[in-house]
Amino acid sequence: MQKLLTISISILFSIGLYAQQNVYSGSDANLEYNVTVEKITDEVNDQFYDYYSIEIKNTSNTSVTFTPSFLYTTANGEEKKSSIDNDASSVTLAPGETVKGDISDHYHLTLFKEFQVGNSGKKSGNEVYTLKSVSINY
Repeated sequence: MQKLLTISISILFSIGLYAQQNVYSGSDANLEYNVTVEKITDEVNDQFYDYYSIEIKNTSNTSVTFTPSFLYTTANGEEKKSSIDNDASSVTLAPGETVKGDISDHYHLTLFKEFQVGNSGKKSGNEVYTLKSVSINY
């Protein structure tokens, strides 16, 4: 019985890891960042999709202001860079503070990845973005 419980917990834990798959990470003298794949489930509108979310932590002893940018390729192989070049997209973190991209709160820290099959058995679209790298602009 104890073996069965241990195996069940292990399986659930591994499923949880897959749900937030780390696809990119990096650091510099001021920041540490990790990009994970998150899922959106909108059953009302039958839209299911994945997106990249960046979590950034200030590891310095001072406040840091920066703008992250995603370099990615589209389904047809076209290379693009997210256009986060305005003050509204700048982020300021106090020492030790962390921020994470979210579709509702921190949309500028996310990047669409791909649609998944909905309840209707169809995808909302065929566009796919593949993350190549992340840059931090100070």
